[in-house]
Amino acid sequence: MSASEQALSAGWSRILDEVHSRLDQAITSANVRLESHVQPAAPRDRLQSIAQWNDRLQRLHAHLNAVEQIVHSVDEALEREETLLRQTHLACAALRQRLADGRAIG
Repeated sequence: MSASEQALSAGWSRILDEVHSRLDQAITSANVRLESHVQPAAPRDRLQSIAQWNDRLQRLHAHLNAVEQIVHSVDEALEREETLLRQTHLACAALRQRLADGRAIG
């Protein structure tokens, strides 16, 4: 892997780790709010609220997975393009050398 790909991947890993951390904090905060606002006499309401939060968190999780797949695809595309650029650069350098050699002979 190239240095630029590794730097991009590492950066995205930190971003995704931060998103996961913030989700954990949001879950903890939501649980605290639920416990402070839900009365023990209303277990059905509490279960419904928990189910709603669970649904939201599942959607967020699915979204994060989709984002990770997109990042992976972009990393692969960048790697292919970098390889193509390196090959083109080497071909240009070889052509430049052949031209220089031809001028030296002629």
